[in-house]
Amino acid sequence: MSFTTWRKRTWRRIDLWVLRWQARLENRSVDRFTPWVIAAVLFAVLVSLSLARSRSLDGGAVLAQYAQSVWLIGEGFKPVSSIVGTNILGENASLVLYPIAVLTSFLPTVTTLLVIQSAALAIGVVPLWRLARRVTDLRFGATATVVFAYSIYAAVHNVNLADFHPEVIALPALLGAVLYGLTGRWFRFTLLVLVVLAARADLGLAIAGLGILLVVEGSRLAGWATALLGIAWVLGAILWFQPEIVDGTYPGAEAFRAFGDGGALDVLGGFFTNPLDFLRRLGSRDNFSTIVTLLAPVLFLPVVAPRYLLPAVPLYALYLAADVPVGRLEEAQQTIPVTAFVFVATVFALKRSGTVRVEKVNVDRRLLWALVLTASVFFVRDSASSPYEEPWSWGSRDLTDQARLAAADLVPDDAAVRASPRLLPLLFERERVFELDTTGPEPDIEAAIDRVDWIIFDRTEVDQWTFSRVEELDVGLGRIGWLRITNGDILVYRRESA
Repeated sequence: MSFTTWRKRTWRRIDLWVLRWQARLENRSVDRFTPWVIAAVLFAVLVSLSLARSRSLDGGAVLAQYAQSVWLIGEGFKPVSSIVGTNILGENASLVLYPIAVLTSFLPTVTTLLVIQSAALAIGVVPLWRLARRVTDLRFGATATVVFAYSIYAAVHNVNLADFHPEVIALPALLGAVLYGLTGRWFRFTLLVLVVLAARADLGLAIAGLGILLVVEGSRLAGWATALLGIAWVLGAILWFQPEIVDGTYPGAEAFRAFGDGGALDVLGGFFTNPLDFLRRLGSRDNFSTIVTLLAPVLFLPVVAPRYLLPAVPLYALYLAADVPVGRLEEAQQTIPVTAFVFVATVFALKRSGTVRVEKVNVDRRLLWALVLTASVFFVRDSASSPYEEPWSWGSRDLTDQARLAAADLVPDDAAVRASPRLLPLLFERERVFELDTTGPEPDIEAAIDRVDWIIFDRTEVDQWTFSRVEELDVGLGRIGWLRITNGDILVYRRESA
């Protein structure tokens, strides 16, 4: 037997074996439990990574501000976080914090927040699977490939490790809303739309985009109603609800100060009077790199089905044009709406690239393997839980971590304290806890002692200060009557009269 003949027979046997397994997997009973099994496995991975990072005390001010807010709600107070200096609802109108606060009132706060976040990301597998199987009629293998790409998508893992953000709950809700909207199951669709709107006010723009998609798909009445609801929610939040909660201005306008110094209407006018500046910001090199990072792991397939990607474009364009902290984890929550529609568009793109066989869409196996390989490569390159980050070593605590825990225990429960960011998640269960600002070129002692009786300074978090600057803070506090009660990397100071 020649080598060519042997190779052909071998590949024929492999094809027959694959076809037999596909036949076994193409049934409703498998379809019913498979996405839940995958979601459970993904949840186990995500929550393990998140809790390990938290145990290593790598959380920061964002985790602490949400933990403090839900703690305040649970204690019967308004969620006025001293860490951000304002009512947290004024920042993003995340009404989902109230039901979350019910859970944290009898469960560990930080752990509960991180578990909820990981669970929301994992549950996104279920509507994505059903969208692929029931709406686009993809075969089991193609569906599993899309879900695999979602499970190792860098944006998903980055959000999972970016402290906590309540808007992450909108990710599975958006995927579910697309599924139920396209299949005409309007009661469940309405419930999920309300969940998205309660997660964050500006996600109303994504809901409006989803409404337009439904109009294009033929559901005109429901589509226009959804679009109007999304727009009304956004306008009501930025023009009335959020300004009413804080100081009369829309907090988000600060990120668009280049377009207007007033409120939301002034910023909106700036977009129309300075469109070139808006486009210049949108097309910056950093933004271009970000867009490539979002689309490349799925082989740019969403551009093959652009109508299913467009609902997230207006909102994400605003995110890209805003002046916000830059970084893989700092920007992670902004990718939530676009992540949902990237995978919706990917599913429909695979449908267009395949051929219908026995009522199911068969996608070329080479394309699916290319998607698996590309998704894996970009996970390794861009994910915060990439093997290069050595996530298997997370969860341990070194001597500095032990010193942080000991320092937090020294502060009385009712004391006002200012601390370095990594200490804040250990101190949030109080009304007055503030972040110690060490971003300036030199210590600001007057700001550090304002409204507090305790200060915890983590020397390991300050890279830009020289040894003399650290000594300047120590000597300055001692000169005005503050006692240093610990030594080493974690310095604890107490006002002498406290």
